[in-house]
Amino acid sequence: MNKKENSLRVGFHSIESILSNNPHKIKKVTLPANRNDQRISSLVLALEKNSIKYDLSSKLKQEPEAIIVNENELNFKDLKNFLSLEVTKPLILILDNIIDPRNLGACIRSAAVIGVDALIINKHHCAPINSVAHKVSAGGVEVIKIFHVTNLVNCLKFLKESNVNIYGLSEHAKESHLECNFTSPSAIIMGAEESGIREKTLESCDFKINLSNNKLFKSFNVSVATGIILSEANRQRQIK
Repeated sequence: MNKKENSLRVGFHSIESILSNNPHKIKKVTLPANRNDQRISSLVLALEKNSIKYDLSSKLKQEPEAIIVNENELNFKDLKNFLSLEVTKPLILILDNIIDPRNLGACIRSAAVIGVDALIINKHHCAPINSVAHKVSAGGVEVIKIFHVTNLVNCLKFLKESNVNIYGLSEHAKESHLECNFTSPSAIIMGAEESGIREKTLESCDFKINLSNNKLFKSFNVSVATGIILSEANRQRQIK
């Protein structure tokens, strides 16, 4: 991912989320010159309130764009510190082998809606969080902790040592997600639609579970599957 794409954010949801959660990150905003509606007016007010520069461009048709300050990614060391100091019964989403940035963004959005404690991305086996993923996440990137790890197997070993149960989603698994107890510290791993979780990752899971018992058609889109499994985990935790 090049430097320009890494610093670009596109769309109202994404920029509004940055303004609400991390306004210090925004260097400059460009607004579409041909829009003069309530959405633009509200955004302008928020920018002015935060003393953020903006200009108009006829090249933009509908969506605003923002240039942000590049920040260092949170890594495995940061994850260790976070889990040891800030949470007691974490709900963690792990993305392994998600290669489509749109699916990545949609998974991040679901994680933000549910309010997972941490999201772990297998850095070398996942799409980058680029401007597309940011836009699809609808600002979700700004509201959850995202950690990038280079060795997911070692990360899973650490989570196990921290008494976190590891659940891997696989359409070939026999156990249903409805039979699982997500009220204890839990990490849920999602993989790519076509190839799923990588074999080495799946071998490290404590439980292999599926979402459907339909013998004719088992596969959900990965972002839909993420929403389903996180919603069930959240439902169980709300009951407790």
